[in-house]
Amino acid sequence: MNQSKKITEGALVIAILVAILVASLFPILSLITAFVLPVPFIFYVKRHGVKAGLVVTVATTFISTLLLSYIILPLIIVAAAGGIFIGHAMYKKNTAYETLAQGTFGFIIGMLISFIFIQTLMGVNIMTEFGQVVEESVNTSTSMIESINPSLNEEDIKVLIDTQINLLQQLIPTFMVLFAFISAFITQWISYKWFNRVEKEKLYFPPFRELQFPSAIIWVYLLALILSVIDFQEGSTMHFGAQNLLMIVGIALSLQGFSFIFYYAYIKKIPKVFPILIVIATILFPTFLLYFVRILGIIDIGFRLRGRLK
Repeated sequence: MNQSKKITEGALVIAILVAILVASLFPILSLITAFVLPVPFIFYVKRHGVKAGLVVTVATTFISTLLLSYIILPLIIVAAAGGIFIGHAMYKKNTAYETLAQGTFGFIIGMLISFIFIQTLMGVNIMTEFGQVVEESVNTSTSMIESINPSLNEEDIKVLIDTQINLLQQLIPTFMVLFAFISAFITQWISYKWFNRVEKEKLYFPPFRELQFPSAIIWVYLLALILSVIDFQEGSTMHFGAQNLLMIVGIALSLQGFSFIFYYAYIKKIPKVFPILIVIATILFPTFLLYFVRILGIIDIGFRLRGRLK
C-alpha cells in the first residue's frame, strides 16, 4: 500500500514539476516559478526520503528534456538540489534555521553543478558574460559620474570603472551565497505555508531575535581577517578566496548583531519600531554603522550577552 502511494505521489509530483517548468518559459511567470519549483521536491523528499527524491529528479529531467529542451536542465538541477536538501532536513525534523542552512548549501551545490553544465556542454563562459553585463551597466553610469563630479577626467573614470568591475567579478561567490540563502528562505517559507495548510502541521521560523550562529564562526572570521591582510598576489586564488570568505562571514556576523538588537529590544520591552529603524539606518549608511553592528554580533557570540541579559 505504501509503495503504491509512493508511486502515485511520485507521478503526481513529476506532472506538477513539468507543468511548473512549462510555466517558467514565460518571462512574467519565471520569477515566481523559480521559487515554487523546489517545493514539490521538498514535499516528496519529506514524505519518502532522499532516494525517492533522486528518482523523481531523474524522471523529471528525462521527461522535461524530451518535451522541452536540455536548456531547462540548469533550472531543474538548482531546484532539485535545494529542494532535496530542505526536504531531507525536514524529514529529519531539524530546526528551521538548521533547515535553512542545509537548504542554502543545497542551492549552492545546485548552482555549481549548473555552472559546470553551462560552461562545458553549452559553451557559455559565465564569468565573461557577467563581466560584459557589469561593464555595460557601469558604462551607462559614466555620464552620471561626470555630471556629479566634473573634476574627474576620462582616465580617472576609466580606472574607477575597471576597479568596480574587477571587484564585482571577484565577489561572485559572495553573490552566489546570498542568492542561495534568499532562495532557500523563500522556498522554505512557501513550503511551511503549504504543509501548515494542507498537512495541518505547525512549521514556522522562530523569531529573528532567536537567531544565533555557533561560536566557531568567530574563529572563521579571525582566519579571514588574517588572510585578508596577507599580501597575496592580486587576482590569485588565495586573494580571491580571502575576500569572499571575509565578506560572507562578515554578513553572518552582521545578522547576528541585528538579531541581538531585536533580542535586546524584546527583553527591555522597547517597541519593535526602534530596531527596525536601526536596520534601515544601517542599510542607508553601511560604511559607518555596519561595522558597529558586526562588532556587536561578535561580542554577542563571544561573551554570550544574551545570557547576561537574562
